[in-house]
Amino acid sequence: MYSKSIQTICSGLLSDVEDQEAKGILNDNIKDYSGKSLDSKNYESKIPENSEFPFVSLKEPRVQNNLKRLDTLEFKQLIHIEHQPNGGASVIHAYSNELSHLSPVEMKRFAEEFVDLVFSENENSAAFYVMGIVHGAATYLPDFLDYFSFNFPNSPVKMEILGKKDIETTTMSNFHAQVKRTYSHGTYRAGPMRQISLVGAVDEEVGDYFPEFLDMLEDSPFLKCTLPWGTLSSLKLESRKDSDDGPIMWVRPGEQMIPVADMPKSPFKRKRTTNEIKNLQYLPRTSEPREMLFEDRTR
Repeated sequence: MYSKSIQTICSGLLSDVEDQEAKGILNDNIKDYSGKSLDSKNYESKIPENSEFPFVSLKEPRVQNNLKRLDTLEFKQLIHIEHQPNGGASVIHAYSNELSHLSPVEMKRFAEEFVDLVFSENENSAAFYVMGIVHGAATYLPDFLDYFSFNFPNSPVKMEILGKKDIETTTMSNFHAQVKRTYSHGTYRAGPMRQISLVGAVDEEVGDYFPEFLDMLEDSPFLKCTLPWGTLSSLKLESRKDSDDGPIMWVRPGEQMIPVADMPKSPFKRKRTTNEIKNLQYLPRTSEPREMLFEDRTR
């Protein structure tokens, strides 16, 4: 009842009589930070007219605080913050066309400033931003699948059967051919490729050490900072092969509806089981779905 009265006062829905009664409840229950009860005179003098009680307002001035944090940045005019209205999360954006006039030295300073801002945290070790996006920063990189299928066509990869739990081992060139054969509008009609390590395979891992490709990644000042051996990494690795945190590469077909008739068959033959008693039973006809939703989820 106490909390309901507070909420009703804030919404301005009480009548004059009820308003006075509710204020009496507040005067009896609200205490200042020293632990003393507040009378109506002290209440009016200590609390400004437009202020809000901590337990009344659920809204925090996050936007204002975040914008104030940009005032000390050197390249604040190149950083854009988007606030998602649904969950209240904040995302940092930067655009390559706005960064094109920066010199290499300035670009390095901007990358360090941008990455520091993306990974910044408050006093409770909670991140201020959920994501940092540099639009167009990877345009210099080739298509990864084309690159590996051309330069390492016989490299083994593990590929899932679309809609099945089976996994088959194939080559990079064969997987590339299956993707190109059915690719359309960002999706393809074949199974996903499991992750491969780009810094060398250990134990049952799949992959190899690709120094030329890693050099291309390091050409980006943003990746130069954030790779496991980057300038902002807490690890001091003697070699990129010593990394246990990747980078890795995988391929997903994209979320799509797939007709059941187009579902590929498993290449593995399963043992047939017969049950004569079950076959004698009358089994009602069931309607099978005509299509299946393939969710784009990594596991």
